[in-house]
Amino acid sequence: MERIHLKDKYFVPYIPYEKLEKAIDDVADRINRDFKDFDGIPIVLCVLNGSILFTGELMKRLNFTCEFSSVRLSSYEGTLSTGVTRKVLGLTSSIKGRTIIVVEDIVDTGKTITDLYALLLDAGAADVKICTMLLKPEVYNKDLKLDYVAMEIDNRFIVGFGLDYDQLGRNYKDIYILDSKTEDKKPMKHFLLFGPPGAGKGTQAALMVDKFGLRHVSTGDLLRREIAAGTPLGLQAKSLIDKGELVPDEVVEGMIASELQSHPDVKGFIFDGFPRTTAQAEHLDAILAARGEKIDTVISLAIPDDTVYERIRHRAEVENRVDDTKPEIIRNRIDNYHAKTEPVISWYRKKGCYREIDGLGTIDEVFRKICDLM
Repeated sequence: MERIHLKDKYFVPYIPYEKLEKAIDDVADRINRDFKDFDGIPIVLCVLNGSILFTGELMKRLNFTCEFSSVRLSSYEGTLSTGVTRKVLGLTSSIKGRTIIVVEDIVDTGKTITDLYALLLDAGAADVKICTMLLKPEVYNKDLKLDYVAMEIDNRFIVGFGLDYDQLGRNYKDIYILDSKTEDKKPMKHFLLFGPPGAGKGTQAALMVDKFGLRHVSTGDLLRREIAAGTPLGLQAKSLIDKGELVPDEVVEGMIASELQSHPDVKGFIFDGFPRTTAQAEHLDAILAARGEKIDTVISLAIPDDTVYERIRHRAEVENRVDDTKPEIIRNRIDNYHAKTEPVISWYRKKGCYREIDGLGTIDEVFRKICDLM
């Protein structure tokens, strides 16, 4: 195994094929034991494109009768949705009353696999088992049980064995990791994803992470983690959030600084939900300047207030966010955005790094605009 070059990046050996083979042998043995006396013919469902190689190797090791099919997930935006509506493309087999073994290449946050799991059950599947070649336990944040995991890995950017960098590198039989110590390494990039509540920042940030190998920093996620843990910080934050108020700057800035220090080897960060005021923007600039870095581009998703209101209200119903259920709190969030957050636009516009994108349209349409900009 030698270092490989894909477009503007270099990758070094991480997991050799021999180790992958052993992991596939082990996970296939577990599946064979579970389906040894199974009364029926399960469908092995390959999630395109990344899991093609893993599915092929796995199928050769399964010793029970099974059917093969493949799918791809597509995203679109519903009339009153937060932009997290998905559908299955390419499913040719009838799954009603069938047992499905979903085969995925890698699971990180778990968004894709949980969406697919729910869609298959809605389509009539009797049971759905999840099998993944790789799992990033550090970032997996869903309650869905993963039935078969071949290997756990760190939260790093990898290619090979079906995994790609901008559609390149899938063909390598070994898995490679991004080389963070090469002389070809570019300066760390920092992007600010800007927009009102419900603009789809989290959805677009996840797509940006997958495509560009950046790390997503969401102050909302960081705060919810503290709230779920019941820490003093979490209790203080919850009291303010329930009233539609902003969390004190020093609390948020401390979390941001800690997050930057905890991930020195990533290619860059996407900041989502921070900064929300010009004071926070000044402090973030100072934090980055101390590291010899800066905000490279502010990407602003612009949507009308009426759309903001409907998306927040719908999100509260779907995700059971109690703080977003009351109309007065939603309006307070919108008012806070206009009064305190929009002035940040002027701050970054003066620096020449502010770019605005029409945030209406499908998820894929908005993401294409972001990709064109980046």
